[in-house]
Formats: sequence, C-alpha cells, structure tokens
Amino acid sequence: MHTPKTISFVATCALALSGGGAAAQEVDFMGWVGLFEFQQEGWENIVASFEEQNPGMTINYIGTPNEQTLSQAVVAINGGNAPDIIQVNPGWVSQLNGMGALTGLGGKISEETLSNIPQSYLDAMTFNGDLVGLPWIPGPIVMVYNRTLLQEAGLDPDQPPRTWDEFTQAVDAICGLGERNGGQVYGVALRSAQQPVTGLWALPLIWAQGGDVIAADGDINFDTAETRALLEWYRDIINRGCAPEFFDIQQSRNVFAQGRAGFIFEGPWVGGIVENVSGGALTMGADADVWVANMPSADGSSPRNLDNSNMLVLTKASADNPAAAAFMEFIVSDPEAVEFFYETSDQLTTPRGDLLSAGSMGEDPYIQAFAETLANANPLPIRDLQATAMLEAFALAIQSVVRGGDIEAEIANVSRAVDRLRD
Repeated sequence: MHTPKTISFVATCALALSGGGAAAQEVDFMGWVGLFEFQQEGWENIVASFEEQNPGMTINYIGTPNEQTLSQAVVAINGGNAPDIIQVNPGWVSQLNGMGALTGLGGKISEETLSNIPQSYLDAMTFNGDLVGLPWIPGPIVMVYNRTLLQEAGLDPDQPPRTWDEFTQAVDAICGLGERNGGQVYGVALRSAQQPVTGLWALPLIWAQGGDVIAADGDINFDTAETRALLEWYRDIINRGCAPEFFDIQQSRNVFAQGRAGFIFEGPWVGGIVENVSGGALTMGADADVWVANMPSADGSSPRNLDNSNMLVLTKASADNPAAAAFMEFIVSDPEAVEFFYETSDQLTTPRGDLLSAGSMGEDPYIQAFAETLANANPLPIRDLQATAMLEAFALAIQSVVRGGDIEAEIANVSRAVDRLRD
C-alpha cells in the first residue's frame, strides 16, 4: 500500500480534528466508489491514509451500487440513520437538499480548496446561498471524435468542429462514407432512447446553437427556436440514417467504439470504453484514432459542456462530527492521495485545478484534455426537484418527432409537463 507523506494539508486537518486529544470519531461514507475494481486500490488508500494521519478517526464504508444509492440514502435519512457523507450524482443534490437532509459546507471546507475548484461547479451546488455539495471525480461531457473517419470524409482531424454549423456538416460528411466494420457508419452516435438521459444530453446541443432551457428570469422554458431546431435536426439525421434510431447509452458507446460513428458525447471514461470494446483496435490520442474536444458552440469560442461528476454531500447526521467534513476535504485535496488514486485508476480524481495540473496528471495529455473543459462545464443545468421527470418528457418529445410527430404539439406537451412538475 502506498504510504503518503505528511504534508501541510494533513497537518492542518489533524490539528483541527485532534483538539489536543479529542475523543475518537467515526465517519460513515455511503457510495459506490469501493465497488469498482479499478477504483478500489485508490479508495482504500484514501481511507487508510486519512486514518493513519488522523489517529482515532475511523471511516466506515457503506458500499451501494450507483443505481441504488439514492434510494438507500433516502431510506436511511428518513429512518434517522443517515450516513455522514454520501457519494451522489449531481441531479440528486436538489432532491436531497429539498428534503432538508444536507448540511451546508460554509466554514467547513478551506478557502484554499474552494478557490481551486471551477466556480461553475460551486455555483451549481449552491442553494439559497449555501454550498451543499463538493465535486469529487470530474465528469465533463465533451465531443469525442473519430479522427480516421474525419480524414476519410475529407475533413481535417487536427481541426475538429468548433461551431454548430461545422459540426452538423461534419456529421453529414461522415454519414456518406458507407459501411465500415460490418455495419453502417453514422455521423454521430446519439442517445435517443426513452430515458431521462436522452433529454439531459440533448441540452448541450441546444446550448451549441446559442439557446438555453433556462430563461433570463430563471424559469424553465423549452419553448424556444433552438429547441425547435434541435427537434427538427434529430428527426432529419435519424430518418436519413446519419444517427442510430432510439439507441441507449450502451448501444451508442458500442457503435462508436466499433469505429462506426464519427462523434459521440462522453466523459473521461470514454478512453476505457473505446479500448475495451474495440479490443485495442482503436487508440486514444491527439495523433491516434480517437480524440476529444470541447462541445461546439454558436460562435465557436464559447463552449458549454454538461458534466456528470461524482459529488460529495454532508448530511445533517454530520453536523456535530468535524471528522466528516475533514475527510470530505481530504478526499479532494490531499496531494498524495489524489495522485495515487489517479495512478491506480487512470481518471481525473479531483476538481482542484492546481492538483490536476501537478504531478503525473499534469503530464497526462488525456487528463489535461478533459481538465481544460472544466471551466465550461455545468453539473446541474436544471435545478428543479422534478428535473428528471422534465427531461424524460423532453426525451418523449424527441422520440415522437422522430416518428413524425408535430414539433409544435410536442413543444406544447413538454411545456405542460414542466408547468405540472415544477416545484
């Protein structure tokens, strides 16, 4: 096991916790990080390092699969047995905060840590002036592109599309290549299955046209010219065979990793997916088969990226347990633990820009390609408690339009759903 060095952050943390001989404290942590083999060694090192450097502190890990964590957390909270820290998806924070289950982080996380986290992440996790969530494992969603297919379509793989118009033209060009690897080549591997994620991952394509679903007054509004244009585009490219019809996440990943799609929108995990699904036939790199770039934008210089980071929240159970906040900060801020987690998992392991640019991560071009997009990323584009249901309504509208439904009627259906659901 890796043994971290004693550093200033740890010394400060231990001093704050010890109080010159305070009683032993335990921290209950719920989440899925310890259930994935590629993350286990790094996670176990985080726990062991914190306990070693803070004698008397014990971390109790409650392993819950991602798809069960929210429901188990809600049951525990309602039963008065909440863990101190929960690993969450960004969209869950609104719900947990709406339940009154979370403790604000004001005064609990150092200014040094907060000042090195992109402001967009802090803003997204702030409710009524209180920061209630801390980003952990960044997951910015970027434009991933097949350099080989771009070149075969007569495009420059070193100059990926930057504007919406350039992107749609590239999709059309790649769509005309014909079959590859035993199947049709798609311009883009879109998700259009009947799932909330279909609606969520369509939002960056509205942003790419200069639009938004959040009005200037903060109201949620899908009744815009950009939303109409996107629905028309979905219908056109799917019906022309330039995007697969009603693919879910796994199907879209498979077809891209088979070398049969020019673009896909994915996070930092895409490298492993491409390598594993392709059996090593496709490689990641700025001069290799597949690489990444910011999402396209209307003007080519103002990209907006979605984000699917893992977040950390403190529950009300931690209110009188300073070890909980200290462990939360240790997870994202201890340089040795963060570095070792990266070395054993090959992922971004902190939202802190200063640590992402240091050590081995700072020398990893793949990590840096994603790190450079963090300033443009938004982990919570719709903050309403019913955002998931709203996005599912938008996904249904996409499917209906692709099948020939009237765009105006579907916009009206989504608007009615938003009005009914809004908190």
